[in-house]
Amino acid sequence: MESLTNLPEVQEIEQAKSKFLTVALSTKVIDHASLELGNQLFLQADSALKAIDDKLDPKRELAYRAYQEWLKLIKELKDPYLKAKAYLNGQIVDYKREQDRKRDEEQERLRQEALKAEAARRKEEEDRKTQEAADLEAAGLQEEAQALVDEVIEDIGKPVEVYVPPPETAKVKLDGASIRETWSAQVTDLRALCRAVADGKAPLAYIEANMTALNAQARSLKKELNIPGVKSVSSQSMSATGRRAA
Repeated sequence: MESLTNLPEVQEIEQAKSKFLTVALSTKVIDHASLELGNQLFLQADSALKAIDDKLDPKRELAYRAYQEWLKLIKELKDPYLKAKAYLNGQIVDYKREQDRKRDEEQERLRQEALKAEAARRKEEEDRKTQEAADLEAAGLQEEAQALVDEVIEDIGKPVEVYVPPPETAKVKLDGASIRETWSAQVTDLRALCRAVADGKAPLAYIEANMTALNAQARSLKKELNIPGVKSVSSQSMSATGRRAA
C-alpha cells in the first residue's frame, strides 16, 4: 500500500485534496452566497473524482487483470483437489451413515434381547417365589409367606436394568478428519408460519420482508404505495448534470 501512495499521480491528488477539504468541509450553506459557493465546491469535488478515475483507472485495470489471472490460476490448480474432496466426502459420509444405521439396529436388537432375557429371568424368579410363598402358607407359616409375597411385589416395581453388549459392527473413526452434522430449516408452509407469528407462537424475526420487491414497489408507486405495515420514504441528494448556467 505504501508503494502506491508514493506514485506521482497519487502525490499530486493528495496535495490538491488537502487544500480542497479545508475549504469544502468548513463551508456552511446559510444564504444564497454560501449556496453558490457550496454548489461550486460540490461540482469541484465531482470533477476531482472524475480526474482521479482518469489518472488511476488505467493502472487499476492492469492490476485488476493481473489479479483476475491469479484468481483463475488458483482456481484451476485447486479444482481437481476440490472435486476429489467432494467425491471422497460423499463416499465416506455414505459409508459412515450405513455403518451407523447397522450399529444402531444391532444395538437395538441386543438391547431387546437383553430385555427379553431379563424379563424371562424375573418371571422365573417371580414364579419361584410365588410358589414358595404358597408352600409356606400351606404349611401355616403366614408371616413368612406374606414377607415373600411382599418381596415379589417389590421386585416387580424395580426398574429393569440390563447389560447390553457392544455391537460387533465397528464404529467409524477417521484419522485427522471428522464428520460434522449440520442442520438447516426449510419453510414448507409460509402461511402456517405467518399464522404462528401472528398468534405469538413464533418470533417476528422468523419472517423477513422482501426489501428488493418492496423497494421496487416504492420506486414505482412513490407516495401512492399502499401496503399494510409499509410506508414509502423518499430521500434527496445532489448529482452533477454536466450542464452549467450560461
